[in-house]
Amino acid sequence: MEFSTQGERLKKIRKMLKMKQRELQDKNITRGFISMIESGRSTMSKETASVIAEKFNKRAKEIGINLNIDGEYLLMTPAEEAEYYCVQKLKEINNEDDLSKINELLEIAEKYGRKRVNALISIKIGDIMYNANKYIDAILNYNKALELLMMYGFKEQIPYVYNMLGVCKMNITDYAEAIFYFDKAMSFADEINDKSIRNKAIYNISLCYKHIGKYDDAIEYAEKFLKDCNKSDELINYIYASSIKANCFRTMGFLEKSLDVYKNLLNGVNDENSIAGFIYSNIGEIYADLNDYEKSLEYLDKAEKIRRSKDEKSLSHTLIEKANVLFKIGDTKESISLMEEGISIANKNNDIEYIIMGNYRLADIYKQLNDREKEINTYNKILEVVKNINSVKELLKVHIKLSKLYLEDDNVDKCRNHLSEADKIAGSMRLYSNIFIKPR
Repeated sequence: MEFSTQGERLKKIRKMLKMKQRELQDKNITRGFISMIESGRSTMSKETASVIAEKFNKRAKEIGINLNIDGEYLLMTPAEEAEYYCVQKLKEINNEDDLSKINELLEIAEKYGRKRVNALISIKIGDIMYNANKYIDAILNYNKALELLMMYGFKEQIPYVYNMLGVCKMNITDYAEAIFYFDKAMSFADEINDKSIRNKAIYNISLCYKHIGKYDDAIEYAEKFLKDCNKSDELINYIYASSIKANCFRTMGFLEKSLDVYKNLLNGVNDENSIAGFIYSNIGEIYADLNDYEKSLEYLDKAEKIRRSKDEKSLSHTLIEKANVLFKIGDTKESISLMEEGISIANKNNDIEYIIMGNYRLADIYKQLNDREKEINTYNKILEVVKNINSVKELLKVHIKLSKLYLEDDNVDKCRNHLSEADKIAGSMRLYSNIFIKPR
C-alpha cells in the first residue's frame, strides 16, 4: 500500500469531495497557493492545514460523509500516514481470528521504518493472548514490545506493558517476578504522570504481597490504592482493594475483623450485581474458618446462584470453596462432584491458581478416603500444570510429594525418578541463587 505526500493527500481529498481549488481559498490562502501545495512546490503551515481541514469536514458533512480529519492529518508525511493507518487498523483487530490481518501492517511498518507500529502490533497480540488466557504467549509478545519501546524511546506505552507483564506473571502464580514488573510500571507511570497505570500497579502489588504472605505490605499498598479511589465512581475497584485487606486480616487470624469488612461492602450492592457473588463467596469462606458451616453454606449458595448466571469465570472459586465445606460436614460425594466441576471451569478459563488449589484439595480428599490411586493421579495432574507454567517451587513440591506416595506404595523406580527430578530442580535453584546473589 502506498501513502501520500501532503500535496497528494490534499488533492485526493479535494477530488473525493468534488471541491474546486478556489473553494479552499481563505485569508492568506490563495488558489495559486493550493495549486503549489498539490504539486509539491510548497508546504502548509499548521494554521493553513487547520483551516483547510475545517473546510473539508464541513463539505463532507453536507454530502453525508463522515470525514472528521484535522490539520495534523493533512501535514503527515507518507511515513506518518502509514503509521496512522496501521494504528487505526489495529483497533479492528480484537481476537485470534483477526490476527491474519497483522501481516499487512508488519509489511507497512517494515517498508516505512515505523518501529512504534511494530511495538504496537506486539502489544495488540499480547492483549489478545492475555484475553484468551494464553499467558506465556502474551508474555513473549509484551517482551518483544518492551524491547522496541525501550530501544526507541517510546515512553507512553511502557507503563502499560510492564503492568501487563506483571498481570501475566501473577496469573501463572509467579508473584515475585510480578512484583518486579509492577514496580517498573509504577516508576515509568510516575515519569509520564500516568495515574491510571500507577494505581493499577499499586493494587496489583498489594495482591501479590497477599499471595506470598507479606500481609502488612499487602495492607499498606491496598490502603495506598484506596486513598486515591473514589468509592462512588469506582465501586468495583474499591471492593476488590478492600477485599485484599479483609483477606489479609483473615489469614492473620482476625476473622471477625475480616467479616466486618465484607459485610460493610454489601451496603449499596444488590444481588443483581455480579460483584455480590464475590462478596458472598468470601463471607462464606470466613464462616467456614469460624466452623459455622451452616452460615458458610448459606452464603456460598448465594454466591453460586449469582455466579452461575452472571460470573461463570469466577464460579470455580465458589464451587471449590463450597466443596471444601461439604467434605468437612461429611457430604463426600457432592464435595468431589463440586470440586471436579470447579476444577473443570478453572481449566476452561486457564485459571492457574484455582486449577492448582482445586487439585490439591481434591488430592487431600482422596488421601483422607485412603484412595491412593486417585490421590497419585491428581498430583500428576498438578505436575502437568506446573510444568507448563515452569513454576520451579511448585514442581519441587509436587515431585517430592509423588516420591513419598510411590515410596509408600513400594514403587521404588517411580519414587527414584521423582526424587531425581526434585534433585535437579533443587540444584538449579542453588545455581540460580549463587549467580544472582546480592552484593553486601
